[in-house]
Order: sequence, then C-alpha cells, then structure tokens
Amino acid sequence: MINDVPVQERKNFTLSSKPDNTEETYFKAPVSQFAQNLLQKMGFQEGQPIGKNSQKSTALLKPIEFQSRGDREGLGVNPMKTYKYIGEKEKQESEKFQDVVIKSGKYKKMKGVIVDVIKIQGQSDTYLIELKSNGEKIKIAADQVVDAKLYKEEKSRSRSKSKSQKQLKWITSGIVVKVKNKHYQDGKFYNKNISISDVQDEYTFSALGSHGELIEDLKEKDVKVTLPKKGGRVCIIKGEFKGEFGQFVEKKEKKKVLVKLENGRLFEFEKKCVCRLI
Repeated sequence: MINDVPVQERKNFTLSSKPDNTEETYFKAPVSQFAQNLLQKMGFQEGQPIGKNSQKSTALLKPIEFQSRGDREGLGVNPMKTYKYIGEKEKQESEKFQDVVIKSGKYKKMKGVIVDVIKIQGQSDTYLIELKSNGEKIKIAADQVVDAKLYKEEKSRSRSKSKSQKQLKWITSGIVVKVKNKHYQDGKFYNKNISISDVQDEYTFSALGSHGELIEDLKEKDVKVTLPKKGGRVCIIKGEFKGEFGQFVEKKEKKKVLVKLENGRLFEFEKKCVCRLI
C-alpha cells in the first residue's frame, strides 16, 4: 500500500525517476490536478471525447452519471427515473415558502407563508408563518394549517355542492318519514316509511328501513312527513314551536291538524309542520 511507504521515501523515488524534477517542482505540483495530468498524458483534451471510439458521433462527451436504485431494486433492474429519496432535511426545506391557510384558532382562515420549520424531538412539527395580511410572524402547529391550493380546491367543491343541493330545513333525527322519490335506489323504498337515524351533513341524512337496513345519502326532496294514529306522538318540525313534542289529536280541514303540546295546550298546525315520532 502506498500509505505504508514513508513520505520522504516516496519523494526520493519520484525525484529519481524523473531527472528533470526538482524538490521545488515536487512541492509546486497541485494534488487537485494529479488525475487531470494523468488523463492528458493519455491524450485527453478538454471538450473532446475519450476512449477507443472517440472519433465516432456516438462517443460520450459527458461521464456516465451514477443513478441510485429505489427500495429493493437489485442488479439488472433499470433505476427508477422518478425515484428520489427525500430525507428529513430535504423534506424540511421543501416545506419552506409554501403558501398555507390556517384552519382554526385566533388566525383562522388567514393566509401566510411558511418561513421556517421548527422540529423538537418527541413533538409534532411547528411552523413559523409570516401572515400575508400584515407581515406578522407566528408559530403554529403543522396540523393547524393546510396547503393554500388544497384549501382553494376544497372551497370550490363546497360551493359547487351548495349550488346543486338544498340544505336540510326540517329534517331531524327521531322522526318517521315516507319516501316519495320513485327513482331513489331504483324505487326500492318508494312509498315506504323509514326512521331518520342521523343527519350526515347539512345536505343529506341517513335512515333505517322497516327491516333495520341502513339507508344513506337521502335528501329532503326524497321524503315527506307522516302522521301517527290518533293519540300518537309527534314532533313540530317547522314554525314557532319547532322542536317541541306533542300528541296528535285529529285532522282538520284545509290540510291542518290538531296537536296537544306537552304543556297541555291545543294548537292547530299545517300538516307539513308536524311529523310522527319513532
């Protein structure tokens, strides 16, 4: 091994093998040009291809670069061109200068830019965010922000949904309604009573069929109110007494019904304002 040969001995050998070399030229030769000098002695010229077929058009001017293989890719597999390992440092750098929107808290819905990622061992990441409105810099947990582009897309989808669907006005859990939409689930539940079990969101609700089957994604336009037999319990679903319970007394003229509320008072309601309780 060359490292096992003392430096002085190596120097003496070099000087003796090249009579024109002196001790002064030995120390002047920069180590960084050692490999380049070797190549030049073999005919290398900067900007020109090297090798056996250097005169052909297919000769390489640039060296063949190393391409790392992806996880579990062995010899004989073409390296994944799109594969890129993102380490902790690279990931941290990629998050910087990202436009975000704050989801909750004091700065809810405010826009900002991530200027730094603060990492503490054993804790979730914290972002240092510069608010776009006033330039103020705040620290906030990473799970309290969302990418500005994703936020915009979600908001756009929400607006589209609100335009195409009507919000629930009288639907509430615990009442019995009748399916009036012939096309809902190909008419499987048409003209059948179902019990509302849960309000899924501001547009849809779920219910249980007569055999306990779960029926989801119902809309208000799909159903209508039902009334119990005389003496049955009802819920007021519209108007001044919305949310109150009572006892169904009888039907009246002009689509009105008489209900005895829990306080003992009798009131006439429009039929569409009263619904049977489960």
